[in-house]
Amino acid sequence: MNDERIEQAKNKIRSEIAMIVFIGVVFSFLVKTLILNMSLEECITEYVIMIFFPLYQFIRMHILKVSVYSKSKQPIRNLGITILVLVVISAVVIFNSIQESPVYDWQNSVVGISSFLALFIVIFSAANKYNRYKGHKYEQEFDDDK
Repeated sequence: MNDERIEQAKNKIRSEIAMIVFIGVVFSFLVKTLILNMSLEECITEYVIMIFFPLYQFIRMHILKVSVYSKSKQPIRNLGITILVLVVISAVVIFNSIQESPVYDWQNSVVGISSFLALFIVIFSAANKYNRYKGHKYEQEFDDDK
């Protein structure tokens, strides 16, 4: 017998597993681009997963008519912190690689990370704006149902 509590627990576990896999993919991408000096073409699988994982989550939430929009500045602050940490880590790894090897091709790493950041910021901004719009629309729709 499956009650709602069991279903919620299973969904929470699946969500946690998905986040662990996503973090693993991000870590793999960073290691491949920054430490192993692989080009973006060699990391395309990780790149596509990192871009489309949040996009799929966003689309699925709206299919289910769920909005996680809040009026706080927390998502923007989290985005800024994430970008800052990624830029600092990338700069340190690139700087250390240049010091170790004068023939290190740092442009590939910078282009890969910069293109990911640009695409991520565009998708994040569009999703946040759309989420805000849909959140108000869902509130009105569900308030009208009463």
